[in-house]
Amino acid sequence: MNRGTGGIIQQRGPTMNRRNFLLAGVAAIGNPKVAIARDGTLALQTLHAPESMVQLRANGSGTLLTVSGTGVLWRFDAAGARWTRLAEAIDPATPVTAGHGRIAARLKAGGLWVLEAGRATTSTNVTLAANAGLLILPLGIIGIVGFTGQTHAVRLEPDGTGQWSEVSRSKEVVMPDARPLQVDLGAAGDGDGHIVVLAGPDRQRYTHGVLGDAIESTRVLYLERHGLAVLRSLDVSAPYVIEDIAPRVVGWQGRHALLTMRSGPQGAALVIITAHPDRRDALVIAAAGAPIGTANRWMSATTDGTRLMAVHTPHIGGVLHEYRGNSDALQSRVIDHDVSNHRIGSRELDLTAWVDNKVVLPAQNRRSLRCLNANDSWRACGAATLPGPVIASVPLIMGRKTGIAALLEDGQLIFVAV
Repeated sequence: MNRGTGGIIQQRGPTMNRRNFLLAGVAAIGNPKVAIARDGTLALQTLHAPESMVQLRANGSGTLLTVSGTGVLWRFDAAGARWTRLAEAIDPATPVTAGHGRIAARLKAGGLWVLEAGRATTSTNVTLAANAGLLILPLGIIGIVGFTGQTHAVRLEPDGTGQWSEVSRSKEVVMPDARPLQVDLGAAGDGDGHIVVLAGPDRQRYTHGVLGDAIESTRVLYLERHGLAVLRSLDVSAPYVIEDIAPRVVGWQGRHALLTMRSGPQGAALVIITAHPDRRDALVIAAAGAPIGTANRWMSATTDGTRLMAVHTPHIGGVLHEYRGNSDALQSRVIDHDVSNHRIGSRELDLTAWVDNKVVLPAQNRRSLRCLNANDSWRACGAATLPGPVIASVPLIMGRKTGIAALLEDGQLIFVAV
């Protein structure tokens, strides 16, 4: 491993000759555009994080949000490689979010912190659940409040002083670490949609516990975005659970749908959830893949919204599958081996990053990255050895180069051009 000028880290792989190494180094030094060597080795560039970071979120093509282990929220602007300190006393374990001109985060004490139009407000009249997500809407914020076993989704809106207060609450108990998302489960593209949240927390039905706790979901709720009344729901019958924190939005048969994992006696299976075609109050599992085959064996889904993929047993061997199907059965085929997109016990469920038509994911030990090109039958399009294990990654544009930002276990942030 060699550290060059300007924070560039360039691997000398076993097939990297001196000429290719120099070509890659010249392209990278003093320039945010990083080259891919002719042998397929991806060049790396350190982003010089001012502290050891524990959380990474994308906030636009050239902006990152990170939280340090001490609870400081930082913004990184790729255009000028500039770090800006935004706030202190932020909860490092709860995801920061951004949207509609705002940034929102949970304070260590449980209150809500919001930055809008350069003005920060702190609302301590709400107690947000630790580890749960926030969802920013045009006129409000959806959060999760309460304590384990008694957590509910709430809608928060600002009053005349800028304080954010609860204006509505779901009657149903939701997952304590739920990550609400907004989606229109009607025709694709019609309206802004309503709120999907995992609910029905259960400690007994499926005791696996690889996603941060041993509580699993037995319900999927579709809540009206203002009053949070249930519009549609899916009850997962025993002995099954939804072994997930937040479903992913995908296109399915011309409509939006949810991609998630249902687990049971034969382990996890990939499933597609849609609005029920005949019942206006129901969601339904419209398609399912085959289960792994053994209890307490999980898979972690990843998607760009169109392509359906999952790493089977990301903690044990890690086999990447691509799924396809137009009916109630999802068929899979193996794409790659010895990969992983999840760290056991982490609520960061997907360590892959999608860049254009490429997917970048870690190897099983999370100390290297692989790039696969969807437009070229998933052929390899580069690889990179990292200075340490990766714990989060997001797409990022540096200068004119597209790639990913990778957060490592030791708190470093690295840019990898793909």
